Amino acid sequence: MYFVIMIICFVLLWVLRKRNKIPWWVKAALAFVGGSCLANTGVGIWLAGRFTDIANALVTPGSVLVGGVALIVAVVVIYDIAADKKADTAAKLGLILLPVLFLAAVGPLAGAGVGLTDAIADVGANSLGKLIGG
Repeated sequence: MYFVIMIICFVLLWVLRKRNKIPWWVKAALAFVGGSCLANTGVGIWLAGRFTDIANALVTPGSVLVGGVALIVAVVVIYDIAADKKADTAAKLGLILLPVLFLAAVGPLAGAGVGLTDAIADVGANSLGKLIGG
């Protein structure tokens, strides 16, 4: 179910990419729900493992490095959206990758991020289930 929601969110983002009348928060929400559903699929778990492998090649506790990168990405996304009230390409990419980075990281930020990611993905799955009558 998460894979289907991820595909729907990413297709909607692709369709809405050139539309100027769409509010910024719609695109940001689609990116974050799509990224949360990506993190709950096998592809997201595999991608999180690759991020951890790359970080382990650079430093010994690689998951701590991934947690630091997740924190930096979160700050950049918040600043980017707050500065101009638009979900630019960098903000959308950050919102898509942030749940996967939370999955690969360790520490309190990762625990809170994974909880938030699971909640958002479950909201997307439950909403789609209600729409199709399941």
